[in-house]
Amino acid sequence: MVPDIETATRIEELERQIVDLRDAVAARDAFLAMAAHELRNPMTPILAHVQRLRRIIDAPRPLGDGSARGDLAGGLARLEKLVEHYVRRATALLEVSRMTTGKRNLDIESFDLAELAHEIVEAAQPAAHYAGSSIALDAPDAAVVRSDRLAMEQILDNLVSNAIKYGQGRPIDLKVRSDTDRAIVSVRDRGIGISAADRARIFGQFERAVGLGSSIGGFGVGLWVVGQLVDAMGARIQVESSPGEGTTMTLHLPRNETDLT
Repeated sequence: MVPDIETATRIEELERQIVDLRDAVAARDAFLAMAAHELRNPMTPILAHVQRLRRIIDAPRPLGDGSARGDLAGGLARLEKLVEHYVRRATALLEVSRMTTGKRNLDIESFDLAELAHEIVEAAQPAAHYAGSSIALDAPDAAVVRSDRLAMEQILDNLVSNAIKYGQGRPIDLKVRSDTDRAIVSVRDRGIGISAADRARIFGQFERAVGLGSSIGGFGVGLWVVGQLVDAMGARIQVESSPGEGTTMTLHLPRNETDLT
């Protein structure tokens, strides 16, 4: 029996709904995997500081000793900053989830991009030290922009983390420049580099410019987050790289929200 037009139309609609539901479930699973990855990485320096504080407490000297109290105070202050950074990162992930569903709005405010770069470098130092890298920051005294600070923090954090991961323990440079219309931020590593073919896909979800035989782990979601946020902010990112010669990622950011496209 051949279904009538109304029934056939209803079947087609149900089939479309099934496809949409499958896509929604796939998107949910992809986001959960991304969130697990993004929230796991910052726990490494947090755990390292907790272990350091434990060693200070267990050391054979009285806590009333001035040097011990100073070490504890400094360690707790550093741990507090790391936890605050972790909370901001979790908040940014929520914003990314909204963005992927078309519900994210930019939260525009004035902030000092140079100061933010200093904060990013300070937060990344433990991971860089663990990898054998150093981070050199070249920034002006101030570079005030009007944009989404949380998004910028997430972008810079991911770019620096990516440089640490793929930089092979070599020096990393973070540079901030600004003019009347644009702020320019570049992150350079001297690591494994990226081929021309891979540069075209590294900002895709779960893409990594590293072969399957590589010992470098991760889902390759950090640069996907960067790409999503860069697009939402009306910015653009440029990648210069060659295999074995390192990578430079340069972000061009409008200084004022009226320039966002």
